[in-house]
Amino acid sequence: MIFSKRLERGTILWLCICVFTIFLPRILMFYTKPNLSYTWHYQMEYKAQKAFHSEQKHHTTNRSYTQLWKRCHPSSLSLNDWQKLGLSPKQAISLLKYRDKYGLNTLGQMKRIRVLPTELLNLISDSLFFEAAELQATPSLPESRPNLNAKTQINEKPPRKLDLNSATEVMMVSIPGLGKYTAGKIITFRNRLGGFLSISQLHEIPGLSPEVIGKIEPYLELTTGIQQIDLNQISYEKLKQHPYLTWNQANSIIKMRNQKGLFRAIQELKESVLIDDETYKKLLPYLSL
Repeated sequence: MIFSKRLERGTILWLCICVFTIFLPRILMFYTKPNLSYTWHYQMEYKAQKAFHSEQKHHTTNRSYTQLWKRCHPSSLSLNDWQKLGLSPKQAISLLKYRDKYGLNTLGQMKRIRVLPTELLNLISDSLFFEAAELQATPSLPESRPNLNAKTQINEKPPRKLDLNSATEVMMVSIPGLGKYTAGKIITFRNRLGGFLSISQLHEIPGLSPEVIGKIEPYLELTTGIQQIDLNQISYEKLKQHPYLTWNQANSIIKMRNQKGLFRAIQELKESVLIDDETYKKLLPYLSL
């Protein structure tokens, strides 16, 4: 194929224009330094990050905390109490779950709880007392209970050992190592249980540490018996409160009683698929017909 001179010149010119168009920007950049500044972009990004962190800090520190309105054991504070002090509902619920599982026994332990802000703990620490500190500060019952009359103090003064199944709260708080909150938990558990068969059953109380049990055990004894459950008379509302039974197990027992009319033998409880051997053995001393 033969090209005319005119076509050849046109082709060469078109190629030169293409090459010039492609390489001209690179040639210009080589001989001229770019006058670009990233300062504005950096400053804007820095200011945005600073504003974000400032907002986050303001969000966390802007929460106002309230001084505790009474001197008390931290475990006695309810969900509403913690929210009044300044915790969010989520923080308060998490704190109560921790309390029910591990207890709130010392200030050092509370400092390790992540959901409890240090600012709030510092604010209320002077209003909190713990069992050991309370006992050291109040060595005798009359000094720690000024609102009780002299007659009550004399009558309630405990002997060297207390009957675990009949001791009152006032008597129990005089035991070294036992505070009012823990004494209340023991009595509540005792009432639901029907009485203790062994002091070792204290280990079944949620939140009662082995250390506290070891301190108070030498001051306790069992001289009175337990209260048994009449299977043919007890109501579902009362039965479901027993610590050895779940609500479903209590409901199963009531349904069996309704079907049978009355229980003729305690062993009939084994007919329920919900009553396993372990539950039956633990419950047996508390049952009667």
